[in-house]
Amino acid sequence: MSELRFEGITVRFGTGRAAMTAVDDVSLTVPDGEVLGLVGESGSGKSTIARAAVGLIPVQEGRILLGGRPIDVRHGRRPLQMVFQDPYSSLDPRMTIGASVAEILPQGLSRASRRAEVERLLDLVHIDPARTGSYPSQLSGGQRQRVAIARALAGRPEVLIADEITSALDVSIQGAILNLVRELQTELGLSMLFISHNLAVVRYVASRVAVMRGGRIVEEGPTADVLADPQHDYTRELLAAIPGRIPSIEQGEHL
Repeated sequence: MSELRFEGITVRFGTGRAAMTAVDDVSLTVPDGEVLGLVGESGSGKSTIARAAVGLIPVQEGRILLGGRPIDVRHGRRPLQMVFQDPYSSLDPRMTIGASVAEILPQGLSRASRRAEVERLLDLVHIDPARTGSYPSQLSGGQRQRVAIARALAGRPEVLIADEITSALDVSIQGAILNLVRELQTELGLSMLFISHNLAVVRYVASRVAVMRGGRIVEEGPTADVLADPQHDYTRELLAAIPGRIPSIEQGEHL
């Protein structure tokens, strides 16, 4: 794993007077082996940063570095892998889940090695390896999101980017996915950019948090420090919106 660093990133959509700045001179660091939570309301620029990191949209100013170097995507290698909000749309409904995960594995593996690795990854996210022949439509939303995570891990990323991965799920399932994220981070030492509009979710999984509003970072620091003593009014608003407890997490519910 490597440190992911955004240096003075600016992203604009449109041209001339119609141009809209979605991300304005943002600098962020995802430390090696840690989870950085990026939190903010819809339209704040969080997902734009994620998509810029994986090359889905261009950056007008600034640079994105992995391990101190520009991100290298030669030979089909993608050191950043992204898990999207909607697990159904991110999986090809015509492919079995085993084939979807196998598609991302590095080239050169034997058929037996690929099959064994797919089964290992599914087991890692608590999907029965015997279900490799199942299709996304045969799985629940939470199970599909687990497969999407396994698929991202198949690419052996240096940094995983999770963009609102629980917001499309039922509340009772969200806790199970968050528990999985924590488990994977502990077992694998994952470096992760975890994006959410919910500060309670970020509080549970991230060691550091950055608060984003209107395309800018308004506050950043260790999660415990930011939550104990927020310096920005917007952070205080997000903190005030957190319920007293999060039953689905605290009770450790699973699929």
